[in-house]
Amino acid sequence: MRRPAGIGALGAAALLLLDCNRLTGPSTAVAGCAPSESSASAVLPLFDRPFDGTAPVGNDFDHDLPVAGDANGHVLTLCGVRDATQVDGHTGYDYRMPEGTPLRAVADGSVFFAGLEPLRPCPPLGRSVQALLIELMHDSPSGERLVSVYGHLSRLDVATGARVTRGSVIGLSGNTGCSGTPHLHFGVARDVNGEYRLFDPYGWHGAGADPWALDPRGVPSTWMWNRGQAPPL
Repeated sequence: MRRPAGIGALGAAALLLLDCNRLTGPSTAVAGCAPSESSASAVLPLFDRPFDGTAPVGNDFDHDLPVAGDANGHVLTLCGVRDATQVDGHTGYDYRMPEGTPLRAVADGSVFFAGLEPLRPCPPLGRSVQALLIELMHDSPSGERLVSVYGHLSRLDVATGARVTRGSVIGLSGNTGCSGTPHLHFGVARDVNGEYRLFDPYGWHGAGADPWALDPRGVPSTWMWNRGQAPPL
């Protein structure tokens, strides 16, 4: 099985840091709403939360262009709100939490990758960096293959190829890579003919169609959380 590709021909590690030329620390505010399973455009309950309790959210998934190099000056949140305070082109959600917070597998699956991303420049820090990251592969009851990505970790508790069970601790949150604040970057992608494409695990809740679902590089976003398991935004 070949490693998942991100947008275009990017490798598995690119699922995490498509915005690696900027610090990925959470912003001071999130332009959100009150998304729920009932307001999502698509629903596939599969995931439990990736950490215990709650954590403030900084950067949202950018429904305009979660693609490196295609910045347009703002993030379009899952509710269709433009927010220029967040990391433009962000590919997942940043949950602000103390370094060393235990992280849990959102569902049963296997460890597709656990280790350091390729060395890459981080201009805000003035040096090249590598984030510790974990990618878990999951098969849904509907037959879809998905990958969940955990980034900026401080410790790995699983190895590539291992099986994981829902809720098991896989590592600890951290501040590695191109990161300015201790946090967890969490992202999700789905298999489209052998290519893994990122989407919003909270779904789309705005008026009209989701711009990312209409983009030839995108896929529909889907509410992935089991009842009561979605980390609040």
